Amino acid sequence: MHDVIIAGAGPAGNMAAQRIAQSGYDVVVLDRRNNLGDKLCTGIIGRECIERYPPEQKDVVHEARSATLITPSGKRHHVANGDPQAFVINRVAFVASIANKAQDAGATYEVGEYVQDIQHTSKGVAVHTRTHSGNKTYHGKMLVIASGSGSALVRMAGLTGRERSDYMMGCQTKVVTGRLEDTEVYLGDSIAPGSFGWLVPLSEGYALAGMASRHKLNGHMNNFLSGLKTQGKVKSMVSEPKRWSIPIKPLDRTYGNRVLISGDSAGFVKPTTGGGIYYALISGEIVANAVDRAIKADDFSERTLKSYEKEWKAVFGKELRIGYYARLLYESLSDNQVEHLVSQFLRTNIQKELLSAGEFAFDWHSRLILKAIGHGELRNVIRSFGPMVAPFLSRLGGSAPN
Repeated sequence: MHDVIIAGAGPAGNMAAQRIAQSGYDVVVLDRRNNLGDKLCTGIIGRECIERYPPEQKDVVHEARSATLITPSGKRHHVANGDPQAFVINRVAFVASIANKAQDAGATYEVGEYVQDIQHTSKGVAVHTRTHSGNKTYHGKMLVIASGSGSALVRMAGLTGRERSDYMMGCQTKVVTGRLEDTEVYLGDSIAPGSFGWLVPLSEGYALAGMASRHKLNGHMNNFLSGLKTQGKVKSMVSEPKRWSIPIKPLDRTYGNRVLISGDSAGFVKPTTGGGIYYALISGEIVANAVDRAIKADDFSERTLKSYEKEWKAVFGKELRIGYYARLLYESLSDNQVEHLVSQFLRTNIQKELLSAGEFAFDWHSRLILKAIGHGELRNVIRSFGPMVAPFLSRLGGSAPN
């Protein structure tokens, strides 16, 4: 019997496996993919993430010192910072490198394994898988689910999943572009209703073009790409656009009897941008802490594993909560209101107060959001938008500094 079975070899699962194996425990990682880390993702991480979990230099394909925000009217706003704030990485290589470190520490990896069923036994959990060579069963003292957004394994383990309203749908493709220095973010309902589209430079004349929204994307991606081609931004597509789900809210409960849920499976994604790599890695470490406590106490009950949820909430729970209500507030705005809010936010004096005063961090948005909500001029602008914004402003405003 293994000490721990981990279902999913993404950032969260691999980091948990690495830390658990380094503690001397027997851990096996199951993943349906043969090419670890091969998942739809823009692959953008912030400075803090790259310093805490440094990738190989060859796997950093772009450093972002600035970005261009395009509002619904087409007006372009250039926002710059002297130091790189974000980095585009080769996600497949980065995730695979963490898996390699986990294996070096003693973790076992089984790829091409499709989990079909999860059962609780008197002594642990049994995970039944299907492979090309037949069916297998793995036995463990406990299970970590890190198998991605909307994973069916959550319900298999006896826990409750999410409602459809708790997801965005992302759509992305790799494109050939001209000289593209900045990441470009496109706002407006004609681009992505209640959300945004992006054009992210890679290297050697390539970029990622995509969008995400909670609303149904019905021809929006084709229209977006056509517009980029007309502007001369995109020359051609390398591949057809693909879609994936992005959670914007964590599960109500991320632990159960002998079970922990981590990464995208648990909803550990920034609701503002949809990025989840950093929180997934952190949650993998928190999983390892909880596993260590449970094994040492020989107690895998919900009562013991509840400390896992308490720990992740202390680290980034506020970010998820504030980001969620900020997203709902933004989704309530019309194009004209978005235009007005952006123009006010990026006024020189306000931008200097908020962006140049150490308030901005790529991976931690709550401080900037609350500072903006608490800023007298910006708060008055948002209030002027009427009763539709009041519930979300109230949720955010209760924690905003004066």
